[in-house]
Amino acid sequence: MPCVSVSRVFAMCLALAAPLTLLAQPSAAQQKPPPATIRVIDIPIANFTPLLIAKEKGYFADENLNVTWTPVAQGAVAIEAVFGGSAEIGASSIFEPIVARGNGLDLMFVTGQNRIRAEPPDNSGVLVRNDDSIKTPQDLAGKRISAGLINSVNYVHMLEWLDKKGVDRRKIEFLEVPFPQMADALAQKRVDAVWNVEPFVTFMTKSGAAKILAYPYQETVPNMDVSNYFAKESWIKANPDVVKRFKRAIDRATAEINAVSKEERDGWVAKFTGMKPEVVKDVSLPRFESDFNVPSLKANLDIAVKQKMIKPFDINVMIYKP
Repeated sequence: MPCVSVSRVFAMCLALAAPLTLLAQPSAAQQKPPPATIRVIDIPIANFTPLLIAKEKGYFADENLNVTWTPVAQGAVAIEAVFGGSAEIGASSIFEPIVARGNGLDLMFVTGQNRIRAEPPDNSGVLVRNDDSIKTPQDLAGKRISAGLINSVNYVHMLEWLDKKGVDRRKIEFLEVPFPQMADALAQKRVDAVWNVEPFVTFMTKSGAAKILAYPYQETVPNMDVSNYFAKESWIKANPDVVKRFKRAIDRATAEINAVSKEERDGWVAKFTGMKPEVVKDVSLPRFESDFNVPSLKANLDIAVKQKMIKPFDINVMIYKP
């Protein structure tokens, strides 16, 4: 009987074991699927700063997501992009998706992002010229006002606020002026009052040319949710795990922006918006909240119904629940 050396037997065992080991322990690349890509259409304002935090802190990477975003000027553009399929998720005020849902588009809120401040100052408000005789809401009767686009969230809440103050809206001329151009329109007396947003509110008041008349959101719907991330319901149902991971990353980034110092928070906002840090420190930021104040969503739905923009529906059907 031929003699087989111990070393040869050992080598044969290693050769046989190697493929089995490879089969039993697949590589990390085989175990982890490629990142899911999410295209977001957002408005480049302070409200959506957690997008940047989630990306740069690695929260999206932790959830195996590749998230990119494209800025647009209006929430309505985000809705068109999401419904048209050029983006999976949109970022806007809460009002536009409600109106879209009420008109048959299958949009759902994915997660909340901002809420108005409980006390003044808010991060948007109605301004008038510093030397103007307008002192009260009642003085706006017969004047020219811009609250941005007709049927936008600010415009509709302006109507609601005027109603609450007993001002006849039929005596007011509404003009569409983009937020960045409102300061000039007011100074040139093309309008008598504007409802502007930050950082333009701070620019206008610090220039000495304008003053705050009111913060309508705090009177129409106190503690109102103002902005959110939304998606098509059909996409959410087809990608439940991806949606859950996106929400988890944004919620984590929202908690982060609330936990850091004002200096660090201002730094994030400056980087996301392109504002100078010395400007950001004076700006009134919204509250960053990822949960929904459902009664405030219902109140906005009721306002849209009152303005004959939609018919009533159950607001809960458009709130995503993981």
